Amino acid sequence: MVTTVINSVFGFVFWLVAAHLFPASVVGLTAALVSASTIMVLLSSLGVSGMLIQSMSSHKDAEGWSVTFWAGIMIAVVLSLTLACATIFALPFFAPDLEVLHRFSYAALFAVATIATTAGVVLDSVFIAERAAGNMVVRNMVAAVSKFLVVVLFMLVAGANSLNLLSAWAVASVIGVGVGAFLLIRRASPLRPSRTSTLIRTALGHRSRLAGNQLIGMGGALLPYVVPLLVTERLSASDNAYFYTTWMMAGIFLIISPSVSQALFAEGAHSPHELLGKARAALGVIGAIIVPCSIGILFLGGLMLSAFGPAYERHGVGLLRIVLVASIPDAVTNVYVALLRVQGRLAVGAALNVGMGLGIVVLSWIFLPELGISAVGWAFLAMQLCGCVFVVFDLRRTSIVDRKVGSSKRLGTA
Repeated sequence: MVTTVINSVFGFVFWLVAAHLFPASVVGLTAALVSASTIMVLLSSLGVSGMLIQSMSSHKDAEGWSVTFWAGIMIAVVLSLTLACATIFALPFFAPDLEVLHRFSYAALFAVATIATTAGVVLDSVFIAERAAGNMVVRNMVAAVSKFLVVVLFMLVAGANSLNLLSAWAVASVIGVGVGAFLLIRRASPLRPSRTSTLIRTALGHRSRLAGNQLIGMGGALLPYVVPLLVTERLSASDNAYFYTTWMMAGIFLIISPSVSQALFAEGAHSPHELLGKARAALGVIGAIIVPCSIGILFLGGLMLSAFGPAYERHGVGLLRIVLVASIPDAVTNVYVALLRVQGRLAVGAALNVGMGLGIVVLSWIFLPELGISAVGWAFLAMQLCGCVFVVFDLRRTSIVDRKVGSSKRLGTA
């Protein structure tokens, strides 16, 4: 939770500073590049992160722990490098506004930042699995503060262009992963990497967990990074600046339920017999934070957006209010997916998250030209409500099955 607050607050400050120091077109272009990179990071790390959280708590010996760790790192780094190179080559053909990726300087920064961010996400997952969230907080705090300081420094030294804004993000990512590696070595002292063949066998042994958690994560986490590309393509880079900053502000609250749900997933992996009690407690914590904060933002959101400039308030306040309302059903679906992951029902969790994610993307694509950036908010709200309906039906179905199984066992005993 603390990490979530740090990343959200400093992310907000970073884009606030960028909005004042750089033109809207530069902010929109960099936001689109960051979104594209983050998509690659998520594709590279989501399955690995879930697999590590599920698997590492069961390893009591140093060798098994280290092999699993290095297998996860290997998968994530190889995937991120491959996907970054593919994005650099292909994306400008589909989004001409991003043709800067065909320049060596932009391509190099994009690749370095993508790989470093992926490694950092994997390290965070290890800290979660080992119940060492303090290390994750420190790593993300250093990276967040570095991003803010570097962007100001680069702007003063080299000027207000998109390359300098992108450079600040890349440098902060490298600093963050370096700090994370230092903290991990100090705490766990992982053994030297095993042979590549051993790591490949270990990865293949976890393939079902990798696939299931990958699909669950993709459906739940890709939305904030896919949609900016849609906004840029369907509207403009300037509209994407308004969308991205508004979504970053809403993200301060949208990230609360995924973070609590991630903690529920980790704790459930350690103590599955306490899962239902922990799930009820998680919903209580989320509600206690989201409801009063959302009410405050509903009234003060316009004022906060105006800090970016009058145009940001004018274009973004409607989207902000819609997304804050949607954060309530979003919390329900996030907690339920955490339950499904602990129970091993990865296919159901994947179907739920991927279905909602695809629905949001399709609806946004259709209605963006008509409704502007508010279309994303309406699509998000509609699909989260559909997800809650699915949760109700699935709970009823599983409770009926459980009662039938219990009755059969009692009859068999009799």
